[in-house]
Amino acid sequence: MTKTIILVAVSVFVISLSIFAREVLAQDENGEMTSSPPEAISTPELDVPAAQDVQDEKFPSLVISATGYETPQSRVSSDITVITKEDISHLPAHDVGEALNYVTGVTLTRGGGPGTPPSPSIQGSDYTHVKILIDGIPIETLLSGFPDLSLIPLESVDRIEILKGSASSVWGSSLGGVINIITKRPPEKMQAEGGVSIGENSTRNYKAGISGKVKDTGYFFSASRFETDGFFDYQKARNDYFYAKVTEEISPELKAEVSYRYTSIDRDDSGWIANEKTVDQHGRVMLRYTPKQDYELSISAYDRELDSKSIDIATNTDNFRDKENMYGGTLRSVWQHSKESTFSMGVEGNHGNLKLTTDATDENYDTDKGAVFANESLGIGALTLNAGARYDNDSAFGSELSPSAGVVYKISAGTLLRVNAARGFSPPPLPYRYQGVSPNSGLNAERAWTSQAGIESDSIPGLWGKITFYRADVTDKVTWLYDENDVNGNGNTGEILSFINLNEVRRQGVEVEAKTKESKGLGLSYGYAFNDYRDLETDEVVKGQPRIIQNAGVDYKGPFETRANINGRYIWWNAIDSDNAKDKTWVWDAKVSKYLAKWKYAIGEIFVSVHNITDEDQYQADFYPNPGRWVEAGISLTTF
Repeated sequence: MTKTIILVAVSVFVISLSIFAREVLAQDENGEMTSSPPEAISTPELDVPAAQDVQDEKFPSLVISATGYETPQSRVSSDITVITKEDISHLPAHDVGEALNYVTGVTLTRGGGPGTPPSPSIQGSDYTHVKILIDGIPIETLLSGFPDLSLIPLESVDRIEILKGSASSVWGSSLGGVINIITKRPPEKMQAEGGVSIGENSTRNYKAGISGKVKDTGYFFSASRFETDGFFDYQKARNDYFYAKVTEEISPELKAEVSYRYTSIDRDDSGWIANEKTVDQHGRVMLRYTPKQDYELSISAYDRELDSKSIDIATNTDNFRDKENMYGGTLRSVWQHSKESTFSMGVEGNHGNLKLTTDATDENYDTDKGAVFANESLGIGALTLNAGARYDNDSAFGSELSPSAGVVYKISAGTLLRVNAARGFSPPPLPYRYQGVSPNSGLNAERAWTSQAGIESDSIPGLWGKITFYRADVTDKVTWLYDENDVNGNGNTGEILSFINLNEVRRQGVEVEAKTKESKGLGLSYGYAFNDYRDLETDEVVKGQPRIIQNAGVDYKGPFETRANINGRYIWWNAIDSDNAKDKTWVWDAKVSKYLAKWKYAIGEIFVSVHNITDEDQYQADFYPNPGRWVEAGISLTTF
């Protein structure tokens, strides 16, 4: 992590210089120091730009994913679902991938049971079309574009924002949507926590953490280990995780944050009969300067390293080794030019290096990316106009211009109408440009025009509901050609000749969500999503993409400090016939928890989770089946 150390050193220098400059500029005409600095923008929960301080009483949530800075959710035209830390605490989930299982319109194809890597899809998109971020840091790999959500335990997560539809005008490559993982901030008072859970097949989870604040310095440290012997052959896994965050209020105007994440996973893959050993770590530095209440300047830099090795279990030889290094930064300014309007602009750049080693090859790829972006949220009474644009330049796949526009209209105190249109793109994995018998150096990014329209309301007493219609016209869909004419001359016509841009497809559908307000401790929820995925050349439905998804939930706050949650999901995978899928079934999970006691300085809690209560089969392909019914129980203690 040499570059991270350098970034920290540079940041310390910049902080020192900023303090000196502030003190010099603060002198009055008599050479004396002023004692009343400008009031800073308040950001109590997230260390990101937060220019808008107005929240709607009916829709109070602040979200980052639509604009890159905190914005009231009632004033963004994008379709965003938020999983809060309270939601997470009641789910029978260990990692981010498992938590996303219960979101309408989101599907995850897992390689078996817990601890296996899930492949995310939003509204039927490819996983390469989904941008995964941890505090603004992309976590997909250069090798395959695959974001392994099983590497991210939930202990350090404050909330997860899921933006459905293109977000390229803000985040660049994100044709299908964004999953934005926002980590916890240090609390004002010291807090320590620990817990352990034990389940079938030696499935165990250990966690510990401490956080708090000393004067102007905040700290958050979290460590965990998840391990299992697996529910099928060759699915043993162990994931060690550590996360640290330190914040510093250098002055009323200047704040800093340094964070570090480390993940080490050792697991078997039943599909390839291989063992995977991966170490994934990143460091991040962020400075936020607020000279006036209505203006903020932030700069952040990160460095990420990934080292992944696949070993053939039968022969104990390496299949491949993937070593990646990615580093970059963002400079962003946010100006709140009226009570309900904000303008933001900035620049972003990053570099990536991929070293891929196999028995046959030793490949080395580099990529450089740069972007400039701007967006406006203009509030005019009950109407909010959103507009944005971003220009990206990729040394491997060329340049892209991504505009977006949308409108939010507040029909009544509890009803919002949203309309949004955007252009999005997602480049294919980096090696696609260089691999094959005849590599295609002119391979382009996949592109799409996306649109959404929906209405959200809680005007009916005791009921909240939302309906959203969406459409995405995808061009330059990447596919591959086989070496049918044996160009290579080795007799192998099954080799990939090259990757090309060929297909045009359309995804369109509707999502319906409903949730009751809590009544006598009981709350109900339901979600339905229909997705029509067609090849525009043949007008045929594309196999292998989910067709219908349903989610249902029951949340009950019982007597004696008990809480019970039951969540179900139904999927029609519309899989390829040869995959022998098991679908069109409901799988139900439950978690029951009880507070042991609430002492003056501590809270104890026990829980029992039952996964797949009805022991149903539900999988897209028979070589990665889902586990049957299994049970785990745990205990936790939090001091404060």
